Amino acid sequence: MSFAVLLALSAAFFVAPNAQAATTYSADECTSANNSYCFALYYDSRGEQTNYSTSSCFVTNRSIQDHSGYSPNGALFARFVFSHALMSNLYNTCRGGSGADLTLKNASASASNGECSAFYRVYYNSSYGGLSQSFAPTCGDYWPAENLFPTLKNQNASNARY
Repeated sequence: MSFAVLLALSAAFFVAPNAQAATTYSADECTSANNSYCFALYYDSRGEQTNYSTSSCFVTNRSIQDHSGYSPNGALFARFVFSHALMSNLYNTCRGGSGADLTLKNASASASNGECSAFYRVYYNSSYGGLSQSFAPTCGDYWPAENLFPTLKNQNASNARY
């Protein structure tokens, strides 16, 4: 074989790596003042004695179609993660370090709804499908947190605000 044929064959098998989107991380998708009226998904189950979940959390005040995150423009990927020190003005809510910086999708064990009028529903599948659990509003009170149903625990893929 000639050098030109070998070069053409090797070029045909060469695959350039895909461009990687930049990744950002978000634990707070709630724009309410001081994060005091949000829906919180917690990494750990609620405490048996306190009824709070003191682990890291993710807060939102909107529906989220996929708990892994979203890409607004193809060049950026916003990944949803748990964080601590959110809603620090509230006793033991989102204050623990357990689960900090881990991804939200399929990792929540409990939730609480601090909004005043909106209900939330957590779904097993992305795009609001499969088994779900509803959370009633408590208007700024994150007590008690509710453990997710056993089938939903660590199998949460989306949530809807309604």
